[in-house]
Amino acid sequence: MPALVTHYEFALRVFSKLKKAGIEVADREAALIGAQGPDIFFFHRVLPWEPGQSCVAAGQKLHRISPARLFEEFRRVLRAERRQPDRMLGYVEGFFCHYALDRAAHPYILWAQKELEKADPGYGKNAHQYHFRIESALDTLTLRRESGRLIRDFKLQAVLPKDHDGLYLAVGRLYQPVLSRLFGMDVPAEHLARAPGDMRHALFFMTDRSMLRQKLLFRPVEKLTRGGHFATSLLRPLNTGDWDYANERHAEWKNPFDEDYTSTDSFFDLYDLAANEAADMIVEFVGALSGDRSMQEITQDRGFSSDLPGVYELKD
Repeated sequence: MPALVTHYEFALRVFSKLKKAGIEVADREAALIGAQGPDIFFFHRVLPWEPGQSCVAAGQKLHRISPARLFEEFRRVLRAERRQPDRMLGYVEGFFCHYALDRAAHPYILWAQKELEKADPGYGKNAHQYHFRIESALDTLTLRRESGRLIRDFKLQAVLPKDHDGLYLAVGRLYQPVLSRLFGMDVPAEHLARAPGDMRHALFFMTDRSMLRQKLLFRPVEKLTRGGHFATSLLRPLNTGDWDYANERHAEWKNPFDEDYTSTDSFFDLYDLAANEAADMIVEFVGALSGDRSMQEITQDRGFSSDLPGVYELKD
């Protein structure tokens, strides 16, 4: 799946597209948190000094469930909400951006990580390190393409707004009944609300604009442990010319969930198509809040990873 800067820039593209059509997102700050989707839980209580049980598992489960079912649960909560309806709706609108880009791009990235492993077999010890390297490079490429900015001038924390006036709590209150109904997870809303802030804290340490952390800390530790690029694969590179990360040469690739599904689209071809789909799904979801139109119809239930209806997880 694409990484945090790419999701941020993608959401801004979708918000602009909606605005040109005369539509404003319900709450822009909440929507920017939503644009990171379930990924916020990958940072929940993961730093050693953060007390309390981590909900990393929630991020994994949310990526592997039926999207139609998930958005049905979001709608259920929004219909009952009286205190922060705009905040919660804004979050879900941003979440549609995350979902649309994930499902469009993830099959390509899964294919690309295997190709990169063939091209550079000494880089990583597992597939995740190649996956993260591609995502990090795409962040650098997307930031330059969408905004003209260089990654060395970008603070990663900027992708998420700071908490104020119950912003993070609205996210926790949205998720508490959703996680309970879908997965039987009994977690207080206040604890779930820590996820966006925890992500901001982690992004402070992941920002390496001078590349000094990579040179002086992370790479020496990686060499000492011989574990591959388990840390530096998560850092955004200043230069991306060492490999065709975005498939700008339009090589043919296959969807690993269905190898009869082939394409020569670049990452940015997929990105542009997904932006149109995200805008359409947001408009359709808002229109369905007071009706009975199914989320199956709106999303086609295309999996986060597969982009195929009803296919949610790659089976080895």
